[in-house]
Amino acid sequence: MITIKTPATSANVGPGFDTLGLAVSLFNTFDVEESKEDRLENVEDRFNNKDNLFLKAFHAAADYLHLDTHVHAIFHTGIPVSRGLGSSASMITGGILACNALSNKKLTDQEILQLAGTLEGHPDNAAPCIFGGLTASIKEGDTFITHPLEIDPDWKFCVYIPDFEVSTQKARAILPDSYPRAVAAGNGARLLYMSEGLRTGDMKLVRLGAKDAIHEPYRKTLITGFDEVKEIVENDTGGILLISGSGSTCISISRKELSKEAEETLHAKFPGWQIHKVTVTTGALV
Repeated sequence: MITIKTPATSANVGPGFDTLGLAVSLFNTFDVEESKEDRLENVEDRFNNKDNLFLKAFHAAADYLHLDTHVHAIFHTGIPVSRGLGSSASMITGGILACNALSNKKLTDQEILQLAGTLEGHPDNAAPCIFGGLTASIKEGDTFITHPLEIDPDWKFCVYIPDFEVSTQKARAILPDSYPRAVAAGNGARLLYMSEGLRTGDMKLVRLGAKDAIHEPYRKTLITGFDEVKEIVENDTGGILLISGSGSTCISISRKELSKEAEETLHAKFPGWQIHKVTVTTGALV
């Protein structure tokens, strides 16, 4: 069998709404082989059907390559679903790479991104899942474009995963249909501060960049305890706490690790939340 490993991703990174994405060290792994019929193992019943994102992506890639093929896949999932950690991008990327690997056809990186972005509808999670690191991505006409951004290696990242889901549909529905010009301009400036701060290691710039006005003020209302977690984490680390993607997961960026005392405080106040110290990681591996 061939093993495929796809990372979790944290989209937006504050002001980079639907643009910035970061690959982090939580993973889904798929052991795959060709089969006479599709067969998925170690998959929740609600996902074990023809609408499974891995399976849909596998067949989308097969159709693109003009192949008639099926897959037997064993899932080992470490990325929680509907938590803002790019689980769908991980599944979609995994399916595309599975088809590519098993068929001995060599899709280009751009073709993989195009297929994944089309299935997801946007590239902010797909790009870092495929290429790793920090990426900036856009859709230009029907074409998805991504560019790697430098990131200082000494940043410390930690994810805080609540024991409840926030659906992407609900997280998008809560946002305004339009924004005042001043809000759009201000967020553009903060995106520059964020990307430059992450590149240089300048916490002051990152802190300025973190004050998003496009999605966080609205989506934080869907995350019970967000303000309290933010206060505890930022007071302890001197860093920032952001919503990861559409939530419910939050991610901190700082120059020092979360202390054991702060972690214990968070566990006591929010016993259902998981806390994982993560690193920036490479993209999907086959």
